[in-house]
Amino acid sequence: MMLPRLPQSLAASVAVCCLALGAASEASAQDTLARAKDLYVTAAYDEALVLLDRLHQSAPAEDATEIAGYQVFCLLALGRTDDANRAIEALVKSDPLYRPSEATASPRTRAAFDDVRKGLLPKIVQELYDNAKASYDNKDPQAAVAQFDRVIQILNEPGLADQPAMVDLRRLASGFRDLSHSAAELAAAAAAAAAPKKPDPPSPPPLPPPPTYTATDTAVTPPSVVTRTIPPWRPWSAVEARREHTGIIEVVVDEKGDVASVAVVKSILPEYDQMLLKAAPLWKFKPATKDGAAVRYRTTMEIKLRPSGT
Repeated sequence: MMLPRLPQSLAASVAVCCLALGAASEASAQDTLARAKDLYVTAAYDEALVLLDRLHQSAPAEDATEIAGYQVFCLLALGRTDDANRAIEALVKSDPLYRPSEATASPRTRAAFDDVRKGLLPKIVQELYDNAKASYDNKDPQAAVAQFDRVIQILNEPGLADQPAMVDLRRLASGFRDLSHSAAELAAAAAAAAAPKKPDPPSPPPLPPPPTYTATDTAVTPPSVVTRTIPPWRPWSAVEARREHTGIIEVVVDEKGDVASVAVVKSILPEYDQMLLKAAPLWKFKPATKDGAAVRYRTTMEIKLRPSGT
């Protein structure tokens, strides 16, 4: 099937558009910092500046400083000293800590940077200190700590650290930085204390106590004595020695056959009751059972003290 032929004018327009798109794609592919560095190395300074200007308009923050640095390199190489100094000033104001390395800049270029930085840094660091102090006065210790750290970092730069005025400023910045750090810690602790705490999960309901059986539970086999030492009775008087004394105690035997509790139901003699309450917890039983399993059991025992002393 034959496609219809485009009019000559329309065909020419389409061709021009395609060429323009192709040229734009090629230019975009070449607009890279690496390409600009190659142009600088090959001494194509004007061409490198054109490319760097385009890159600077849309450069991400992490590349902006390096792009600006290569713009300065090109301007100095072209002898445009005034333009280079203005570019250095702008670069130092945006990043006071930037200083080209020996690997990327000549001694002359590094000296040009140092001359501009020497004149600008005292004013810049004073402004940064004032901003940090304002954050401190406005009760924003976290911002103040970061800003004072920045001030101290810049004051450590060569050419500033040995200036008397900068030495005093560094001492002030360090003091306020420490105060801000302490205030930030206190604020964080107060915020943590004021934050609503998650309620503790509800405790599981307590398990019901095991049942305690008695003689009324006919399906339970009562406990049997293994060892049971009765305290000896020594009458306190001749009258007591001629009388019989009878009392009742209640004992709970647990699943292990131990005495879980003992109580006097009917007093024998007040003195002897106490002796019996001390002795009973040491008694041992074969535990009561229900359906073959050991169970708790409450039983009563009658205690008789006969005149014979037994």
